[in-house]
Amino acid sequence: MQRPYSKIVLILLIFISACLALLRFDSLQVGASYDDAHYIILAESLASGQGYELINFPRPQIERNFPPGWSLLLAPFTLVFPKNYDALKVVSLVLWLASIFLVHKLFSKRLASPHLEILTALVALNPLLVGTSVTVMSESAYLFFSLLALVVFDKLDEKKIGWLILAMVLAFYAQQIRTIGIALTVSLLIYLLFSRRFRNFGIASAILIGGILLQGWINLRNGGAVFSSGYEAQVLSGSILGKIGQVWANASGYFDNVITGSLIPVFGTRLDAALGIPLLIFNIIILLIIVAGIFSIKPKFEWMHIYFVIYMAGILAFWNPKVGSVKARFLIPMLPFMYLYFLIGLNWILQKIFRENAKIATRSLYGVVGIIALILLARNLMDWRSPIRNQMTDLSIGTSWVAENAPDDAVVMVNEPVPAYVHVKRKTINFPKNGQELEKYLQNQDIDYIVIAPL
Repeated sequence: MQRPYSKIVLILLIFISACLALLRFDSLQVGASYDDAHYIILAESLASGQGYELINFPRPQIERNFPPGWSLLLAPFTLVFPKNYDALKVVSLVLWLASIFLVHKLFSKRLASPHLEILTALVALNPLLVGTSVTVMSESAYLFFSLLALVVFDKLDEKKIGWLILAMVLAFYAQQIRTIGIALTVSLLIYLLFSRRFRNFGIASAILIGGILLQGWINLRNGGAVFSSGYEAQVLSGSILGKIGQVWANASGYFDNVITGSLIPVFGTRLDAALGIPLLIFNIIILLIIVAGIFSIKPKFEWMHIYFVIYMAGILAFWNPKVGSVKARFLIPMLPFMYLYFLIGLNWILQKIFRENAKIATRSLYGVVGIIALILLARNLMDWRSPIRNQMTDLSIGTSWVAENAPDDAVVMVNEPVPAYVHVKRKTINFPKNGQELEKYLQNQDIDYIVIAPL
């Protein structure tokens, strides 16, 4: 049950998160993540009517790996704000702030006050979520549409099938933003099937099959795969024993402070080397609390819990550890659920320990989450005062001069054509491969400028 102050707290948390995000607005340079520049180029391609291509190259390349959902969402803004990439970061920020509201809405039926407000606060202050919200990456958009699908599904009524159709369409669109979103659509089908909602299962299956057929037809026509050439190559390659080893490698990586460091960012700092075993024990305790929350939550059989399991299984099983698949950003869509399980597990453990004095258990819970909230806030402020861009190569070195002085139709040879494009704002192309004659390459590609920048 929500208390009267719940909405006021929600508005305050959204405001605080917005302030933290604005402080960190320039913490990461556009293009530094590589994928953000990729999305920008594809959005500009869609907006200009050139199809779904990497138009930064003199000879545009058809995109076969990135799903179109996020770029499609950005396309109108690239028309209204041409070459203004800060405007695209604002789109991501707005979706993030809306996601905080959806987190509160989704869990309002599952948590009573003040636990609901505590959970919302932990999500709103999380530095990984806040930091990602001011980039042109797809995480905030995926989080928004996946949460919106779950919230809409909560309104499902057997007599009003429109909510199911809307939830499935939103889930499928989330899949078009991130390919891992297939975990969202598949988990919904599993939930409907095992809860014996066969009519709903049939409708949802028809929507998913229709969407996949359309997606597959477009991708195959362009020479790609049904979902994503890159992902399918990772999923379908290798032996069963190799897959088992891959799961173990990914699991070891995520359980080694990546999960806990995403929830409580005291991890991943210099404390790791200084504390050693005590920090490892603390890491194990946090993971055990999450597991306790998963087993003690009620009701257990819900769409979002099945989604959590399938998503986590997906990032462990299908992403190749040889290409750096253990990344905290892959956990972003799961952080609200992890905080839910952590909070429920912590409360359950404290109630067991202090079963004869509920007040001590409650105060202990407030004390622990209060410390965590301070850590989250402190990490945001640290990232503001010492942004990560100060630890990375400045992509504007050399490229800023080209952007200001080169003709609009110039072709620029750079080490990384995709991220460099958003800074030179001209056609970009790679350096020649080993063995290629430089002079002949320059003439064949009509290259006008060469940017040699530090790696």
